[in-house]
Amino acid sequence: MSGSGNVYELRRWMYMHRDANGRVTKEYIAGLETFMHQADSTPLALESGKMFCPCRKCNNSKLANRENVWKHLINRGFTPNYYIWFQHGEGYNNYDQNEASSSNSNFQEEPVALHLHNEPSYHQEEQMVDFDRVHDMVTDAFVAHDEDEEPNIDAKKFYEMLNAANQPLYSGCREGLSKLSLAARMMNIKTDHNLPESCMNEWADLFKEYLPEDNVSADSYYEIQKLVYSLGLPSEMIDVCIDNCMIYWGNDEKLEECRFCKKPRFKPQGRGRNRVPYQRMWYLPITDRLKRLYQSEQTAGKMRWHAEHTQTDGEMTHPSDARAWKHFNKVYPEFASNIRNVYLGLCTDGFSPFGMSGRQYSLWPVFLTPYNLPPEMCMQRELLFLTILIPGPKHPKRSLDVFLQPLIKELKDLWSTGERTYDCSTKTNFTMRAMLLWTISDFPAYGMLSGWTTHGRLACPYCNGATDAFQLKNGRKTSWFDCHRRFLPIGHPYRRNKTLFRHKRVVRDTPPPYLTGEETEKQLDYYGVLETVPRGGNWHVPPNMPDSYGVHHNWHKKSIFWELPYWKDLLLRHNLDVMHIEKNFFENIMNTILNVPGKTKDNIKSRLDLPDICSRSELHINSNGQVPVPIFRLSSEKKSVLFNWVASEVKFPDGYVSNLSRCVEKGQKFSGMKSHDCHVFMQRLLPFAFAELLPTNVHEALAGIGAFFRDLSTRTLKVEVVEQLQENIPILLCNLEKIFPPGFFDVMEHLAVHLPYEALLRGPVHYGWMYQYERAMKYLKGKAKNLAKVEGSIIAGSLTEETSHFTSYYFASKVRTRKRAPRRYDDGGVAPTYAVAGVFQTSLARLGDWVENQKRFGGRVKKTLIVHTPIFYLIVQQIRAFHLSFTSRSS
Repeated sequence: MSGSGNVYELRRWMYMHRDANGRVTKEYIAGLETFMHQADSTPLALESGKMFCPCRKCNNSKLANRENVWKHLINRGFTPNYYIWFQHGEGYNNYDQNEASSSNSNFQEEPVALHLHNEPSYHQEEQMVDFDRVHDMVTDAFVAHDEDEEPNIDAKKFYEMLNAANQPLYSGCREGLSKLSLAARMMNIKTDHNLPESCMNEWADLFKEYLPEDNVSADSYYEIQKLVYSLGLPSEMIDVCIDNCMIYWGNDEKLEECRFCKKPRFKPQGRGRNRVPYQRMWYLPITDRLKRLYQSEQTAGKMRWHAEHTQTDGEMTHPSDARAWKHFNKVYPEFASNIRNVYLGLCTDGFSPFGMSGRQYSLWPVFLTPYNLPPEMCMQRELLFLTILIPGPKHPKRSLDVFLQPLIKELKDLWSTGERTYDCSTKTNFTMRAMLLWTISDFPAYGMLSGWTTHGRLACPYCNGATDAFQLKNGRKTSWFDCHRRFLPIGHPYRRNKTLFRHKRVVRDTPPPYLTGEETEKQLDYYGVLETVPRGGNWHVPPNMPDSYGVHHNWHKKSIFWELPYWKDLLLRHNLDVMHIEKNFFENIMNTILNVPGKTKDNIKSRLDLPDICSRSELHINSNGQVPVPIFRLSSEKKSVLFNWVASEVKFPDGYVSNLSRCVEKGQKFSGMKSHDCHVFMQRLLPFAFAELLPTNVHEALAGIGAFFRDLSTRTLKVEVVEQLQENIPILLCNLEKIFPPGFFDVMEHLAVHLPYEALLRGPVHYGWMYQYERAMKYLKGKAKNLAKVEGSIIAGSLTEETSHFTSYYFASKVRTRKRAPRRYDDGGVAPTYAVAGVFQTSLARLGDWVENQKRFGGRVKKTLIVHTPIFYLIVQQIRAFHLSFTSRSS
């Protein structure tokens, strides 16, 4: 055939890969045989047994044997516009003559087009998929490819799953419906809606009954679990001493009793029965979960984002933009050179599965999350990997390090040797290594993780032993009053003031230095701080406390994290939780201003301490026993104004915050406010809530603190702004010290002075606070279906959710899952075509279609907009001032 135009018609089969039901077409298979025959005859194939793979992923850039090329083309199809097989022995004028001559049609010669407009791109074809890609799911889960080796497949599991993927649901069913696809969809529905097993059993019975008699659907949830079990990830049970002294693991795996307390490992049982331990923990290895991130198309390419994205100078949108990450890469350039190595964060906290009104029971999950991913994926609930579940009912306290042993060993292995991993985005194998960047926890758990006791006079881990905190004589609590003038610039007038703070005291001290990792480790060795694990979780081996504990330092143990070889080189090892600090700060402010009985910091004991500390005679208790009313306390009338304003006038966008009107209790106080409610009130309302209710100096002091937390919590931090916050926060705290009594200032108020420093090291605060993990623990609590076996029930639900999340990647695009669910209000509106000012660019859901009509924008500015964007408050105030001045001039 002399013409080449017929190549399009003759090889149409190349892009008729699947039919509407997702089945590979017969024409495609027949044409593929022709292609393989041509490719086998090339010199390269005859000499080496390999050929270039022209599938959509490999795109003729990788060599593979005949079997792998066949599999790739069956699963993925040809790369677009490969009508002439240049890499497989053909040229422009010598494509397969036998194939060409088989056509009875004559075509005029025309050049080969580079882009066929009627040929869909790869991404377009993916969007049009109308079937569940269960074959791809099974392959991604089991196949570990290598450039020069055959696929490494767990044959038995793989072919069992492949058989289930190919087995029609019933004879004559629509193509694409298989036993495995139905099981995967049912499991996804269970996890999305947290359905009990009994409900799934009934649904399975219903499907079995209503489908044709020869159907092969699972008849129970147990059968569904068996079917998809091979897609799951591993978990281990490790026996634990009943007193949390040790775990029966490693060299102690075969012991029958505790090495420390000598209590037995197993419960007494009759003959022939399985031995049951008194207590056991659950461990879910992190390595397999990290490997799956690289085995899935949805996440593999995104794991390199931290190194491939472009950072704007002076801005931090991700931890990789901040100092701690960059310092680590500078110290360990070999680790940083492989951008697929994983950077992890660890979080732990306790919760009760029975709620506040149930019996006392403390469960402690340990989460790990990778930071390689972009901001929109990082910290998602599916990527907060539950790694350890510490059993209840006892609080682990000092025993936490005992439970962390398996994880620390795995982290050391991932650092030193790594794990061979397949990256499906680059179609290569590599040795994946991982490191732990830092830990995240509330302040009590901070002490359990770091080994620094977080209560008492030395509670602040940054000030260390150089703190100015003191004990209140009457309040009998530690106060951080007047501990912040030392953070002011030298020469600031507050440093010399002898009346506004502690009377007759001038501050010349400089801030305590931030210790490096090496300096901290030397301090641990100097005071003889010991590790927990060799002495048992409850410290059966003396001494219990190091020398000078509570006097010069607060180290009660040497944390197990110091076993990590790189721990001393980290700039930030443990994060202060902004969420809890902000919540406690806000509650102290509101309870004191509203004078809530039992919670206000301005009580009788606080007033009795004033004469010895401050020169504030106007607040001293009178000789007749009367307590003067301070300027920061609201009267009953002003309380009513505040509560009415919050309950009826303050409006937020839908989903922005809970209904604050429900938190107003009998016009006397706020109650039932969650952490996020306090977060919103602190940052969005506090800066102007008391503008007309309190004296100007009190209002400005409170507004400054609210603005501080607001600026600190932005999703993109500018370095210069954070440095300015670091300079401003001592002044803001000193302004509060001029107003509130010493009893107001506990450690939560003091820790705010160190938050900008941590932000410079870590980046945006949402990568180091507890909100995501608190929500994850709420979901864990919901998985406790069997309250007699709480731990096992939670682990079973978590493993099921992991499998369900993986399978949902391969569902047809029309399938609605939790991740694909539309917003609550989705009425078909379309985005505007005109440019939108930055202040309006929010992630809020729209309500109704956009109407491009300038007449719609008349009228006054709503309070909703003012509250959501406080800059409008300032604009309105300026407009009012201008209007008043203009009116006065006119008159």
